[in-house]
Amino acid sequence: METTVKAENILKSNGLRKTQIRLEMLQIFMGSKHALSVNDIEKDLKSSHDRVTIYRALNSFEENGILHQTPDPNGNMRYAICSDSCPEHVHQDKHAHFICEECNQTYCLEDVKIPDVQLENGYQLNSISYTMNGVCKECQLN
Repeated sequence: METTVKAENILKSNGLRKTQIRLEMLQIFMGSKHALSVNDIEKDLKSSHDRVTIYRALNSFEENGILHQTPDPNGNMRYAICSDSCPEHVHQDKHAHFICEECNQTYCLEDVKIPDVQLENGYQLNSISYTMNGVCKECQLN
């Protein structure tokens, strides 16, 4: 029940309509320890929604700074909920991502910051991808 209230507050604070798909998806992201693919989201949804609706929700979440994208080992996109320190409408996705070579999950490492990069004049930086590969904590225990 607590995640429902938190999801409703996230939608309200971002000026987004409260719909079943948005509430369900936010609750899925809040309960996940790793970034999710569209297939992961589809599997976890309690009700049936087409992919267009899922992608529209993902886009609105990303545009409002609720989620960010990160690549998976196959070059596809996964989505992760932004931390509370990510300001609305401006992604501050300045942390590393870790891809486990055993379970293929992508994790956000919020405490691992990307170093500041100084470019020569005339270059405009739009994004930085800082991804590390290895074996996650859970796979090491197995």
